[in-house]
Amino acid sequence: MVLAPLLIIVYWSWIIIAIAAHLAISVLVYRDAKTLLRSALGISPFLWFSISIILPIGGMFVYWLMNHSSLNKENYRI
Repeated sequence: MVLAPLLIIVYWSWIIIAIAAHLAISVLVYRDAKTLLRSALGISPFLWFSISIILPIGGMFVYWLMNHSSLNKENYRI
């Protein structure tokens, strides 16, 4: 049965790629949050990082919506 080891390799490769992408999204949100002069609701960059770790795609979307969309009237950067 050659198929079983191949499926295990594909499965673990997918897991590693998903974790790496998850971490990369969180780091990008953190770095961008550090450049804001005033974050929406006064949320710290570390809290944004935590939100994006817990909810990777949803957290990044909420971060963008609150800080970079037209809903935010104050888009300040350092």
